[in-house]
Amino acid sequence: MTTSVNTNAIFTKSAIFNTGQTITTQNTAKDGTGTVVTVFDPQRAITSITSSGTTASITFTNVHGFLNGEEVLISGAGEAGYNGVKTLTLTGAKTATYTVAAGLATPATGTIVADPINGQRISKVVFQPIGACTASAGRVFLNNGQSNATAANNTYLKDVTLPTLAAVSEIASMPPTEIALDIVVPPFHKLNVTLGTTVATAYSVYAVAGGY
Repeated sequence: MTTSVNTNAIFTKSAIFNTGQTITTQNTAKDGTGTVVTVFDPQRAITSITSSGTTASITFTNVHGFLNGEEVLISGAGEAGYNGVKTLTLTGAKTATYTVAAGLATPATGTIVADPINGQRISKVVFQPIGACTASAGRVFLNNGQSNATAANNTYLKDVTLPTLAAVSEIASMPPTEIALDIVVPPFHKLNVTLGTTVATAYSVYAVAGGY
């Protein structure tokens, strides 16, 4: 029997991982309001939608990561016929098509986004120090996709102590600190993180997907 190993820990079925995010700023709020960094956000921005006959053509702002035949929720178009749960036919890394009623005005207007309608399993969040760090606390919150300024939109999940670390060394590693989650993030929700104290050197923070 042959066993295949996926050596890329960060992968996705239908989600965006903000793996380049860094955080330095203190947030004393325990309710997820205030300064946060989003480390997982399933929503995709759409640059444009045009239509010809019954085919709508989408151009996403970034690589979409969707699967061919996946259903997504399109919203924000000024012309209602473009909105709704749609089945995508992929045409490129940033492009796709779906079926609409004929005769829609083109191009679509408004601030248009696409959301996957399935969830995504997240196994952990990693705080990776970039340099010398004073002690702090890292906290993870589940946000319902609405403004984190409203406490009711946020659910506290877990926190962890981030230890004091010496400056970058050529002979010693900068060990990461992980928060194990192993949860399925519901559709339209996202993960935000905060720090308990301000740190002089940033932490790079990212989410890791588990098996879907």
